[in-house]
Amino acid sequence: MSPARTSGHRKIVHIGLDSGPGPHHNTRAYAEFAALLREYTDWIEWGDGYAILDVTDNKLDIPFGMRVAKMIKSDIKRQLSWSVSVGLAPSKFLAQLAMERQRPDGLTVVLPEQVGNFLADVPIDQLPGVGAVTRQQLAAMRIERVGALAQVPLNELVRRFGQRGSSFWHLAQGWDDDPVAPAEQLDQIREKTSFAAPLYTCEEMRDALRELAAALCGRLQRRGLQARDVTLTVRYPDFRTATRTSRLATFTDRAQAVFAAACELLEQTEVGDLGVRLLGIGLGGFDDEELEQLDLFASEKP
Repeated sequence: MSPARTSGHRKIVHIGLDSGPGPHHNTRAYAEFAALLREYTDWIEWGDGYAILDVTDNKLDIPFGMRVAKMIKSDIKRQLSWSVSVGLAPSKFLAQLAMERQRPDGLTVVLPEQVGNFLADVPIDQLPGVGAVTRQQLAAMRIERVGALAQVPLNELVRRFGQRGSSFWHLAQGWDDDPVAPAEQLDQIREKTSFAAPLYTCEEMRDALRELAAALCGRLQRRGLQARDVTLTVRYPDFRTATRTSRLATFTDRAQAVFAAACELLEQTEVGDLGVRLLGIGLGGFDDEELEQLDLFASEKP
């Protein structure tokens, strides 16, 4: 059964690194960090400077998410002397917002019954998929906070924004079924976005791919990396997943090149007929010297 409407039963912990050794200086410390988290759960998703854990069914059989979050934060401080901010909430999206709420060195807990009040004053551009253009469109509707968006009828948002409007509305209600995806190989970086309701138009899919490509290439540029291999992941409305891969003629860190490659790969899938509920782009094919710069926090799996 999809957790989209039962996300109150999930306990998601988002850990953001506030202080600690730089990723290029102490890979052993990061390995110790990963081992520490695996004492609680194997459901860990790594990102650029953060980790997300699903502790709903944790290895210690502790039913209280707040207790688990406090224990993890305490263990990191005691064993690694790192400062981290921690958010606990019923979904990944909410846990990320909670983590940011009291940075640095904070701990914010959002219980299922607190979701509405927690989201009420959140700026609208903190919703996934709301970029500068969409923010201006919502501002024209006098919507600047998530609480205001939550009051707009679903059919009105769908009329104005297509299926993206449905995704915005569901997120504004605190409904998000995006699962925590365990980490995989460290030779690729990934970005993904999921939709509460499937997308069916090419324009909406291309808009999503454009934002993913920009986010990925921003990460490449910050690390001084260039990639050559582009992998597209799509998840259809029936939850089947497909991947397509291509190799660029040259290494690049430019979003337009990655976006163009992803669009070509998209045409090789069935999204035109079936629609899509998740899109992801992965970049790899780094040279050996660049590969050494990647750390645990560079890998994400849609």
